[in-house]
Amino acid sequence: MRFLQVAHALTQHDGASDFVRHLDAVLRELGYETAMFAHKIDPHLAGTPGLWPMTAFDGTADDIVIYHMTTGTSFNRWVARYPHRIVLYYHNITPARYFFGNAWGSWWKCIQGRRQLRAIAKNTFFAWGASEYSCNELRELGVPEAKRLPIIVEPARMRAHARIDALWQRYHDGRRNILVVGRGVPHKKQDEAIAAIRWYRDHIDVGVRLVLVGTMKPSFQKKLEAMIAHDHLEDTVVLTGGVSDAELATWYELADALLSLSEHEGFCIPLIEAMAFDKPVFAYAAAAVPETVGDAGILLTDKTSAHVATVLHDTLADPARLAALHEARQHHLASLSYERVRAQVADDAKHILALWRQAGRA
Repeated sequence: MRFLQVAHALTQHDGASDFVRHLDAVLRELGYETAMFAHKIDPHLAGTPGLWPMTAFDGTADDIVIYHMTTGTSFNRWVARYPHRIVLYYHNITPARYFFGNAWGSWWKCIQGRRQLRAIAKNTFFAWGASEYSCNELRELGVPEAKRLPIIVEPARMRAHARIDALWQRYHDGRRNILVVGRGVPHKKQDEAIAAIRWYRDHIDVGVRLVLVGTMKPSFQKKLEAMIAHDHLEDTVVLTGGVSDAELATWYELADALLSLSEHEGFCIPLIEAMAFDKPVFAYAAAAVPETVGDAGILLTDKTSAHVATVLHDTLADPARLAALHEARQHHLASLSYERVRAQVADDAKHILALWRQAGRA
């Protein structure tokens, strides 16, 4: 018997893809035989031990397939039709409405994904979700068991990257650096972050900088660039594009805070990464974000520019509040530690095996 993880695509610098490899390592550490398969594999991951293209898939009734679902794709039909019931890890699918009128390809993938999720749920005997928010969606679709299993974040590995000195020297200049990390797409609301920092600059302090880290959809980037030009924010807003792990770690070191105004997250890894660098987190309380942040950050229910800017400034200027957030972060990170996740996987794997045997491996 093997645990075979399957994904539509595995790419470098992608949270869901990283988790597939982390989960594989945990299962192997627990003594199970494993393999990973993907329909599309990033060339940067070629040669990863235990990773194979789907053309090499050799699963049988004696194996347990764990499928990682992130979006709509034709490959989901293969999963729905797989002749044996599966374990599903649901990373969540962005509601299609966020792409309507600005990214039709993504809009269709999200609609398609929700439809395909219903079919896959029928062939699922146990599921994990990165959050209760995702698990509740699976329960509504009739999945017999859905259990929260947080994404694995490894603070020590992230902090081990050497600082990029040129980046540090350029931006460690006394200005307040507010960091936003994530893909540049409409529902992540980088445009609202720009508006908040513009209000901060105009009404509180000119010594502020917004750094937007992540690749962007071209149409959305043009919108952001137009905002920056219109409000003369060229010296206030930095768009980095895609970055290396070392660059990302350096940006976290440089940050005074992480800001997320995203309206949909199935987990939101940057929130935990920022906590791992002991940075204050400010996040809009939408979807799974309240679960991910807990009491270790500032949850925003009002996204007006004046409110966001004022909360940022007042919190960062309050040593007592910062000290309390520091303590809360340490407790919260402990609850999401590798050891905690490993212990849960150990228990859940045994339960999955029992369910699989009860069902006659069908």
